[in-house]
Amino acid sequence: MVNNVFVQCNACKMKINLRTQMGFFDIPFHVHCPKCHSTIYGKVSVEDNNINVENADIIQCDDEEFYSVELSAEFPTRKAVHKKMNEIELSPFMRNQIFYGSDEKAMEKTQETMYFANFVKSGLSEMKQNFELFWNSQDKILFARVTDTIKQYPYIPFSEVNNNFDAAVALHQLLLTTTGISIIIGKDTLEEYTKIGKLVIGDRNHFTQIGEFIANGNINFNSIEIKGFKLIELFAKVYEQLIPVVALKNGDCLGNVDKNQFGIMTANFDELTDFYAKSYEWIFDNLKVILGLNNIFVRNDSTKCVNGKSYQDFIKESNGNKMKSGYIDEKEPFSKPISSLNNRVRNAIQHFDSDIDYETQLITFNDRNKSVDLYLIDFADLCIENFRIMFYILELIYNLRKLSFIQKGIVPSFVTAKMRVDEQQYKKKKIGRNEPCPCGSGKKYKRCCGK
Repeated sequence: MVNNVFVQCNACKMKINLRTQMGFFDIPFHVHCPKCHSTIYGKVSVEDNNINVENADIIQCDDEEFYSVELSAEFPTRKAVHKKMNEIELSPFMRNQIFYGSDEKAMEKTQETMYFANFVKSGLSEMKQNFELFWNSQDKILFARVTDTIKQYPYIPFSEVNNNFDAAVALHQLLLTTTGISIIIGKDTLEEYTKIGKLVIGDRNHFTQIGEFIANGNINFNSIEIKGFKLIELFAKVYEQLIPVVALKNGDCLGNVDKNQFGIMTANFDELTDFYAKSYEWIFDNLKVILGLNNIFVRNDSTKCVNGKSYQDFIKESNGNKMKSGYIDEKEPFSKPISSLNNRVRNAIQHFDSDIDYETQLITFNDRNKSVDLYLIDFADLCIENFRIMFYILELIYNLRKLSFIQKGIVPSFVTAKMRVDEQQYKKKKIGRNEPCPCGSGKKYKRCCGK
């Protein structure tokens, strides 16, 4: 359903049509008055079909021609235009089907993206609390809680948590499979992350070097994950603004959108820049994990970098120079997912200047004497890519943590339990039913332990 509401700018009395595609989520908006350029902002509430607006008044309008802005939380919208009252155009919902090539695909991808938004409202705080119990070594409470939780998910390959290895695996599985985060990352991308992550524990010849790297490089798993979870919470606050872009990316359809005509009118640039800048810094603070693993697996020495410099040289570099100075070779095994990082955008956000024209949705990032122009929809794409890279690094930390458990002699109890079952089954297969029972009872196996 499309609702048409007219508002009038309090400053210059310009009349503006808000053409709103109603959906499942409230619709925040920021509109620049085309006449006086002041900001009109507010929110469309889906539950009570109501609109709250600041710096403008809701009015009746019978004008034949007017300035029109399109709003939607789930779909790309056309940018602001002057239009006539009798002019017919597709709704954002109908137009969205064209971007995807079919209404089934459009509906499927859009509905998938809502999973995380719904999880944020109902389950994020409990998920964080479980991780906090893990970080704070509250094992007794954590093991009972997680054991109770995983019973709800039969695809998790064990039903009881008995040690920290079990807990780490269970929490990782729950984070990726019950929250909708895997949908944001994308199936193929997540499979790539998992495949690369498994390299960490796939070759025991590197275990000693990796263990020394963890210790000497001060790789603090808890600290990295705690800061990472804060970024997940920050991303959760802006996620509803990103739903159209996440859906298009997962449908491999973002390139079908003419960005000169269409965008995401509900995104708040200031909130997105906050997430982008903070996630960028966290990623760069933890590039040392990628670098160290590359050095070990490619050069058999955690201190030797591809550019001839040392690991300590890298640590001393500013974040802005860590990519520029050639420490990270995209061809090396742990580097592949980080190619989207945009240092010039980050510099403009953190140290220089950036501005957005909400009418065209064009952002200008000024970095010293250079500038980068991006549409808001493209910047939203960069935010999603940062979120994905965050989870790539967290996947590496997860596997490093497992390696650390193995080196300490901690093994997952669900694996040892399976090994005991397999061993018993093996023994049963090898012992004939009429043979003496190996327990020493003197009875035939079929009348003793083979019953």
